[in-house]
Formats: sequence, structure tokens, C-alpha cells
Amino acid sequence: MIDYIKILLLNVDVDRLLNLSFLDFKIEVSENTGELSTKKTAEYHFCKITIYDTGIILFTGSIHKLFNSLIGIKAPNYNNIKTYKGFNGNQFALKNIIEVRTHLEDLFECEPQQMIFQNIELGVNTTPGFNPKLYIKGLLYHKNKLFEYRYNGNLAQAQHQRLIFKIYNKSDQYGMSKNVLRIELKIMKTAELKTIGLRTFADVNHCIIDKAKQMLLNRFDEVMHYDYTINKKGLTKVQNQLLKSYSNPRYWINDLEPKYRDRHKKRLKEITIQYSKNLHQQLRKDIIKKCVMINRNSESSKCVIINRSSIGLNITQSTSTKTNKKCLVTGIDLKHENEGAKYIKTSTLNYLHRYDLKAYVEVCSYLLSNSTGNRPKFESDIISHLAKQVRNRYFNQSTIRQTGYKQRKYDNQITLFN
Repeated sequence: MIDYIKILLLNVDVDRLLNLSFLDFKIEVSENTGELSTKKTAEYHFCKITIYDTGIILFTGSIHKLFNSLIGIKAPNYNNIKTYKGFNGNQFALKNIIEVRTHLEDLFECEPQQMIFQNIELGVNTTPGFNPKLYIKGLLYHKNKLFEYRYNGNLAQAQHQRLIFKIYNKSDQYGMSKNVLRIELKIMKTAELKTIGLRTFADVNHCIIDKAKQMLLNRFDEVMHYDYTINKKGLTKVQNQLLKSYSNPRYWINDLEPKYRDRHKKRLKEITIQYSKNLHQQLRKDIIKKCVMINRNSESSKCVIINRSSIGLNITQSTSTKTNKKCLVTGIDLKHENEGAKYIKTSTLNYLHRYDLKAYVEVCSYLLSNSTGNRPKFESDIISHLAKQVRNRYFNQSTIRQTGYKQRKYDNQITLFN
């Protein structure tokens, strides 16, 4: 459901990032002036990490391609001789998105609420029972904007001020044996995201995916489409004459006055329902079906678990059952965290703060007493600080030794809530 993203990373250690051995940051040089760029850029699994001189860090790219690259899935038409740009033609479920989010948390050593969405693409790979080109051929307009075509008619898009609505033939792009038609909404203004409550990566959950589905469906319903499967033999002479105009996108935008459009849209809809295979409606049903699959906890008995010992470079297969039901740092139940979590994060801390204040206070006394620096002023900052302390104790063995946690965890098996 979520593919391309542009996120702003807040309060991330720039020096640590620059010193990661597997990230090759480069500085561009102007061919005309010879001046050095004010930013450093590193390629990372078909995505980019950009660090500006001001300290701003941006992560951009397709997290779907990132995920497939990490687990070794390549496009059917992959050719090691040609330049490869990644693959996002398969299904990308919520559980996969969450795995990527956890991967990025480890990569940047941050919490998900530190990843602020700037741009995002919401999309679904449908698998229609007809040639995708047949549907793309009949696209007329989207919200009074004509579709622009690229790649031999395999991509159609309508560009608006705040968003771009795209429909393209994935099966042709990647040489796939089955029909794959992608319906996609690129959101370029954060105001659009706020309408569904999506601001940071921490907001991504089942509810948000469901809202994103509805947003995509609403935009899809705004598409005006001419169905080339209409059986003209059963039509009257007048109807056949009308279809000559109806199949022409410019008739709707340039020739037909806006006040008369609704009347003709109803006529075309009646003909489509009665005399065609109604490809648009077929696609709509498939979008809903695929979104249900995307939003499901687990589509199969296996899921992908990232091996944290090597930041995102090693991937192992594991069963989808939760092997760690308690936080390895505090002993608190992990029921509020995503599958495969090893320690509590902000979701659990927020829950404790709201519904179990006694437990929350105990966590604060346990973690804040050993932290350095001033206590954060605002509650949201305290929760972020607590989450960071838990993560540090999980990953940083020197910190564990200093706090005496190692003995408590491994020798006596005593945790905060044993």
C-alpha cells in the first residue's frame, strides 16, 4: 500500500551515519563551476540517504523495492548486464511495511515518530483478468485533468497541484507472466496526509492502511473511463453515435460544457453497465480485495525477520509465531508491539501512560534514573527518551554493563515486571 516515501529524519546522529561502512556517501561536483555540492548522498537498496550541510537528513525511495532487495527478490526480467532499478511488482503487505520501518529504526538509530513524511505514494498492484493495456487505453480524464501517457501507453497519469494519480502496466514493465495493473496515488503535500492522520512512520497501522485504501478508492472513483469491451451490436443508432464522442477524452474537456457533463456521464455509465464487461468496476473490486490482503496480519505461515546483528544486510526466514512475548529489557508484555519485536517501543509506553500509570511510573524510575542529561520537559519527549533508553540497553552491551542490567537479565532473569 505504501511504496515511494520521502521522510525527514529528526535528531539522528549524522557522524554515526557517515561512519557506517556499508554507506558510501558522495559529494557531487558541478561540471560547469567545479563547486562542491552542499549535500552528501548514499545509495541504499534503490533508495537514497541525503545529508545536507545544515544537518538535515532525508531518506527517499521505494520501500517496496528496498524490502525486495533485502530479501533477494528480483524482477522476472532481471538482467545482470543491464542497469537494474529494483522491483515492486509483487504484493507488499502491512507486515512487510512494518519490517521495513523496524529496519529503518535500526539503520538510523531512531524511533518511528522521528521519521516525518514529506511525500508518499499509496498504491495497489491489482491482478485483473484482462490485458491492462485495454483498461489504460480507455482512460478519459481525472478530476477535469487529461491523462498523460508514457512508455508506449503503459503508464497514464493525471497531475494535480497536490497529488498525481497514476495507472500503469506493471506486468509489461517487469515481464511478468500474469496481468498486473498498478493503481497509485502520489501525495506531494502533507496536508493531504493529515486528513487520514498520517504524519510520521509511527502512525502506520491497520487503521491508517484502511483509511489510505479509502482515499485511493475515492480518487479511483473520480476516474472517467471509456470501456472498450462495450458490445455495440445491441446499441441504438443514437447510442453508437454518442460513443464516438464519448471515447474521445478531448470531447469531455474541450468540447462539452461542464454543466452538461453529468448528463452524458450518466448515459455512458448506463451503456457501460448494460453492454460491457465493466472493467472499471472489476478493478475497483480487486483494489478492495488486495487492500484486505495487504492489511492482514499474516498472509502465510512465514514472515521475513531482519537479523539485527548486521543492519539490514542479512535476512532470515522464520515462522510468524511470536517467539518473544516479553520485552528483553523490562519484561513488559509485547502485545502492543509488532510481530517479532524484542523490546518495548513508544506504542507500549503510550499505552502504559494512558491506561497503567503505576507501571509507567516504574518504567520511568527504572530508565530515567540511569540516563544522563536533563529530564525531558514534555511527556511526548519523555516517552521518546524512554524508548531510546530501552533500545540502547538492548543493543549497547557497554551500557548494559554500566547499569548492571546484564547480570539482572542473564544471571538472575530478574526484569522490571517479572
